[in-house]
Amino acid sequence: MTGIGRPLGRRDLLAGIGAAAAASLGGCSALAKTPPGPRLRLATLYPPVTLDPIEAKYVGSKQVINRVFDGLYAYGEGGDVVPRIASGQPTVSADGLEVEVAIDERARFQNDSPITPEDVAYSFEAPVEEDAATEWTVDMIESVETVDDRTVRFRLGDPYPAFSHALTRPIVPKEDREADPERFATAPVGSGPFEVRKFTEERKAQLARWDDYWGESPPAIAQLTVVYVESPLTQMMGLRTGRSDAIEPIGPQVANDIRDVTNATVARRDGYRSLYLGVNLNTGPTTKPEVREAIDYCLDVDEAVREFVEPMGERVYSPLPRRVAEEWDLPVERWAEIPNPKNVERARDLFRQADETTGQLKILTSKDPIHKEFGEALAGGLRNAGHGALVASKPWKSYLETYVTGSKRDYSVFVGEITGTSDPDSFLYPTFHENMAGTTNGVFERDDEVMEPLSEARATTDRDRRRDLYETAITRLLSDRAVVPLCSLDNSFATTDRVRNFRVHPIPEVNPRLAGTDPVVEVRS
Repeated sequence: MTGIGRPLGRRDLLAGIGAAAAASLGGCSALAKTPPGPRLRLATLYPPVTLDPIEAKYVGSKQVINRVFDGLYAYGEGGDVVPRIASGQPTVSADGLEVEVAIDERARFQNDSPITPEDVAYSFEAPVEEDAATEWTVDMIESVETVDDRTVRFRLGDPYPAFSHALTRPIVPKEDREADPERFATAPVGSGPFEVRKFTEERKAQLARWDDYWGESPPAIAQLTVVYVESPLTQMMGLRTGRSDAIEPIGPQVANDIRDVTNATVARRDGYRSLYLGVNLNTGPTTKPEVREAIDYCLDVDEAVREFVEPMGERVYSPLPRRVAEEWDLPVERWAEIPNPKNVERARDLFRQADETTGQLKILTSKDPIHKEFGEALAGGLRNAGHGALVASKPWKSYLETYVTGSKRDYSVFVGEITGTSDPDSFLYPTFHENMAGTTNGVFERDDEVMEPLSEARATTDRDRRRDLYETAITRLLSDRAVVPLCSLDNSFATTDRVRNFRVHPIPEVNPRLAGTDPVVEVRS
């Protein structure tokens, strides 16, 4: 026992599942009518909060959106992109500043209207015009032009090295979204393999197979229901009783027992996903370097990761997952020397030096169990150092709105999560660049030694130069204690024996893959 928190034991797990199962079965009612064919029910800790691709900024929403919408391109087995709405590979010219894409003549929205260049242009221009959370994915585009009735041309200000990733963003029907944006966020029209049947914000999304889907490898299941549950215990109970066919993610506390308890199949993959402590540099006591240094002395990250994360993730020393940092040959070992060892007496002295010994430091987290555990562990360290601390755990929608306010009333520190791709830009620019402050950036760092490298790295295709720029920016963020890296997380699912061909993708928002691959996921009746 290390003192951070009591992990859930096997006996607790079995007893809890048995009690929960009895309660659940005792309150069952008749099933609602569903479309004919096999159904898949996924119990998740990441509930969708919007179905509008222009506004969505977190993985729970994106996972549902990507079943309803297609992009010009989609991710293949790894980080490569393959045509989806596009009829072939893009044509690149003018030293990477012009990119032409032809639209598959079969591509249609679910209201039977064809996908036009105007729809494509709107999908890439609206995030910037609306200052949306997805603005960073497209703000390198200077214009989107209609070449003919099936072709668009993107003009870039600089040869953005990750533009292939940008081309995977969902395409929305301009006319439908502009007619009623609020309704579109809950009942959208897409071009993907599933249509929205029912949606309850932060609770449930029920999708029905679109039988007229024009793309390759349509889904074999007739209905997908994504339902939010609050704990790994509830997820496990659902698998054991047959209420759920799959769960995501697999809780670290139950990872070693899940096969024995539920007879489930585990599917996991090292993912592009990381957790961090973000520090409010905008207002409040954490604008003082001594306070940030003290906070760093109040948490033993190694111990916390062992208790709360392993074996479903690992310690990291930068905002990047270890696999990304190593693929880019970044100095992980040198960064590992920057964090302070836990020392509450040293923290107490630093709080005194900063004249910050009263009041409470507010730690903001989502309802995710791992987020909350990291928050409570930090709060315990702060209290041991003689400083007040309060953990505020909010539902996902409220959390996503609150962690970017920069208000000292809302947070001094927040537990943040980044999901990205193989390119460091997807982790660093939206999370730390001042252009995204108040939208996806809740840290409010303004140091030129961070901003200039992150901007320049988006404007060159020289990989070695980009590596050096990222090293400079990350080193400054770490040294300034603007961010305390915590861990990377696997993408993990558990499925019942009814589910076949379930494979996990390293990019979190691509999961669950139910169409567009061969073989497609099947569910036995």
